[in-house]
Amino acid sequence: MSDSDRVVSSALLAANRILLERRQRVGVTVSATMQAVSRPIAHAEIAKLPPHLGWGSERITAVLRIAHQTRITPSPIQLPETTLIEEAPPQLLATTVKIYPSIALGMLREEQTAVGRIWLLARHFDDAGSGKIRIAALRGLIATPSSPQRVCGWRQLRNLLRQGEGVFWERDKTHLWLFSAAKTAYALGVTRLTGKPIALPVSSLLGGIGAVRAHLYASFHSGRVKETRRNGVDAMPIARETLTAVCNTSPTTQRKYEAETKLAVQQNYAIGGVVNKENAEASAWKHGAGVFIIKDKGGKNGRSEQSYLAWQLPNTYGSSHQQRPLGRQKRINRALKDLVTQGMPVNVEEAGE
Repeated sequence: MSDSDRVVSSALLAANRILLERRQRVGVTVSATMQAVSRPIAHAEIAKLPPHLGWGSERITAVLRIAHQTRITPSPIQLPETTLIEEAPPQLLATTVKIYPSIALGMLREEQTAVGRIWLLARHFDDAGSGKIRIAALRGLIATPSSPQRVCGWRQLRNLLRQGEGVFWERDKTHLWLFSAAKTAYALGVTRLTGKPIALPVSSLLGGIGAVRAHLYASFHSGRVKETRRNGVDAMPIARETLTAVCNTSPTTQRKYEAETKLAVQQNYAIGGVVNKENAEASAWKHGAGVFIIKDKGGKNGRSEQSYLAWQLPNTYGSSHQQRPLGRQKRINRALKDLVTQGMPVNVEEAGE
């Protein structure tokens, strides 16, 4: 296999093709663009490139570095006639990481957000889908002060790597061996993956840990939204008390996360009978202190200016993230069921998911 075969990934080829099409629309010829894409990179140019060169791909970076050290010019990149991306466009693949909302809630519930972020980033940087990543490479990507993806220092990263053992990965002196989604879900106490997977922006994982928690919380709501409607508020209502139980987050913090992620929240109310002693006692007995009085000024429920008893229902939530196809979720759930019943380690995910 030649260097060019190893260098070119489907996401890179698709991105190059989109670039060609855009340049054609503004008057740049295909031949000129192809020459620009296939021009060999000079040694001086390689020396000036940042550590994350190669469209964020470690494979391309490694090949170019080896070529520079051995003074071998990489072969020109040849674009095939067709390039297919089955699950998502290249821009989505390059800037997002797939996450299952049930696992996101497990991270929140078990207070494993900081370690879970490292797991998600490591899976994102493992573009070869090998299920492992060099600790030195991970340190250079997320714990180096000059790195644009830096989220913590080396001392903190060492602590997180130690904390995540047995939940998100196993490790030796040089590598992290990343757990699959099924094994991680099992370790977090998740018995079944529900809802649609979410394309979580990588940028949302690079900020403060509070913002990361907010996006994990919002991913749960994003995975519940139905695809048949587009108004952003079409999932089944859910009470804040239920959310507190499933994600270990207080109602006050929930509202903070919703504001952080610009999550649409629709408040729902029920209107009972007119205000009188009998209705007030019955409503108070059934709904407690949540009953209040509203005045129907527009006459929508009866006579204008009539007062009614009312109480709040569970809220309906919108979406802050784009959904991804289910992919191997059914197979992961089967493996997760085996883990729950038998406790046997299983690796079910395909490379690169």
